Amino acid sequence: YQHTRVHWLMLKHGVREKDTREVGGQVLRIGGAATKTPLGIYPKGNTGGANVNPLKPMPIESDIAEILENAERK
Repeated sequence: YQHTRVHWLMLKHGVREKDTREVGGQVLRIGGAATKTPLGIYPKGNTGGANVNPLKPMPIESDIAEILENAERK
C-alpha cells in the first residue's frame, strides 16, 4: 500500500508543478506498484521518479538501509 501511495503523492506533485513527464511516469508507476509490489517485484533502491528507469535497481545509502532494516524487524 505504501509503495503505491508514494507514487500517488509523486503524481500529485507532478500535477502541481505542471510536469507532464512526471505525471505520465507516475501513472505508469502507480499501476506497476499496485500490481507488482504485492508479488515482491520491484527494483530495490529505485527513487521512483520519472527521470529514472522504473526497472533499474539503485544503491541504498547506508543510513537509509539501516532505517529499513530496523523497520523490518518490528
